[in-house]
Amino acid sequence: MVELMKDYNGMIEKEDNLYKGIQVCEECTDNILDYIAEKADSLHILTAEAILSAIHVIMKDLQTELLHLRIEKNILSREISRLREM
Repeated sequence: MVELMKDYNGMIEKEDNLYKGIQVCEECTDNILDYIAEKADSLHILTAEAILSAIHVIMKDLQTELLHLRIEKNILSREISRLREM
């Protein structure tokens, strides 16, 4: 049971880190979009799009990892609950 709780707490920490990473990606995207709006006339738009696309891929990877972690965490939570009921 103690080991399961350690695993669960580790998952919570990893989940928090994934949320922070996603937030950073969102903030970077917003900042780049603002920069594009300000510099639209003198900006190489294809480069800006490539940068935004790369950030988007990173964010989607983090979201996918978060989804899988949440599934594992919910399964582990159910297992811990069952053990407590015994």
